[in-house]
This record gives sequence, structure tokens and C-alpha cells, in this order.
Amino acid sequence: MNLPANKLVFVGGMGAGKTTAIRAISDIEPVSTEMPLSQDAQGDKVETTVALDYSSIELDDGELLHIYGVPGQRYLDFMWPMVCEGALGIIVLVNAAGQQRVSSTIELLQEFSRIAPDASLAVGLTRTDQHGEVLIPQFRQALFAAGFRLPVMRVDARDPAQVTFLVRSLLSYRYAGGH
Repeated sequence: MNLPANKLVFVGGMGAGKTTAIRAISDIEPVSTEMPLSQDAQGDKVETTVALDYSSIELDDGELLHIYGVPGQRYLDFMWPMVCEGALGIIVLVNAAGQQRVSSTIELLQEFSRIAPDASLAVGLTRTDQHGEVLIPQFRQALFAAGFRLPVMRVDARDPAQVTFLVRSLLSYRYAGGH
């Protein structure tokens, strides 16, 4: 059995905040493959990842934690196993505005549990500042009912402290024996 590499992967649907979260915690300028999609009503460019994002952060012991973000589009899911191979953790980011946020999260958790069975999982709900009606206890309970006992929390993908806390929660859970 191969031991997991110091690799962490961010997954989630389009607009969940994967690229933003990686940028927030990176020690180096991330490699990004974002491409423009369109412009929104305010004229802001809307982009999406078409291959992957990559960066790294230096851990307290001097080792590097390699951070990847995979595209959320299903037609690019052939990349998921390649990027997730050997990952010690996978963070599923979920846009709180999503209509099917619980079912899509369960679907992603099932998929990535199959793809990377040795990886620990955590869930971060993004954009809750815009959708305050999303209640974490009910969301967590729905995931527990589907068989997923893992860290679940609100996270502002733009805030380095919050993203770091989510990463540390995943790592703590993993090394406390939660898997």
C-alpha cells in the first residue's frame, strides 16, 4: 500500500470557490488554468478552471503540502482520478446558493470516496454570507444520514484564516483516526 503524498485536492461545482481558496492559502503564485466564460450583469468577467489549479504551502515542519483544484464540470471528470491519486485529503467546496447542494455534495463525496479511498474528506460551504438561510447542523445531519461523518463548516474561500482552518480540520480529523 502506498502512503498518501502531501497532497490536498479541492473539488466542487463551478463557482464553489476552489481557485479562490487555493489562492488564499498559497505560499507561491498558483498555476491556474482559468478561462473566461462570459460577463455577468455588472460586467465582471466570469471564469472557470478548465484543467487544474496547483500551488503549495509550507507546513510547520518545512515539508510542502501540494494543493490542487480540479474542474467541477462533469465532462472534465476524467481528470479527477489522475489528480486525486495518492491524496491525503479532499475538500469538497459547496456553493450555498446551489439548488441541489445536499444531493450534489453527497454525490461528490461518494464519487471521491471511490476515486481516493484512502483520502480523508471535509466539506466547506461557501457564499453563506449571501445565503444565510443555509444552516450547518441540518446540512451536516443530511451528510451523516448518507453515511458521511466528516468536518463540515462554513468557509469564506477568500479568507486565508478560514481556508487554513478548514485544511487543519481535515488534517486533524485524519490524524485523530477519523480517516
